[in-house]
Amino acid sequence: MLEKILFLGFIGLALGSALIIAFLRNIVYAGFLFFVTLVSIAALYVFAGADFPALAQIILYVGGILVLVLFGVMLSTKQ
Repeated sequence: MLEKILFLGFIGLALGSALIIAFLRNIVYAGFLFFVTLVSIAALYVFAGADFPALAQIILYVGGILVLVLFGVMLSTKQ
């Protein structure tokens, strides 16, 4: 029962953060919400029993590409 609740919670978190990203005007906040979306998708991979894609999701996308995107966005925005 707890596993089902967590699974539905991660689905809601992934969909909710993706929808907020689509309508958010601040690109820095959208980048941080993109982190939440990617981690929740990795958690869904774990629930599906696909441990390698979950690990690849975290290492490649969260660890590499998202950090690169956030640095690019933060360096290009005016303060």
